[in-house]
Amino acid sequence: MPRSEKVAVSLNADLLRQVERVRTRTGESRSAIVARALRLLTKEEEHARLVHQYVDGYRRHPETPPDVAAARTLAERSLAALPWDEE
Repeated sequence: MPRSEKVAVSLNADLLRQVERVRTRTGESRSAIVARALRLLTKEEEHARLVHQYVDGYRRHPETPPDVAAARTLAERSLAALPWDEE
């Protein structure tokens, strides 16, 4: 298990009350709540970074009309192979 580090965090009274409600409902410790929140924040930041990277790559290299035609052909073939009328 990775070593944990202690971090002092100051919260305003309203946020602390909200954290306490979550903690009471979930049974988590304050440390677990803060760790979960930070994992969500860092995951969100990573997702935003990846989306930005994707959009930037697309802007530098957008699909061409032949790319669109090839994707359409592959999609039509894939969908045609599915058993649409069978249950």
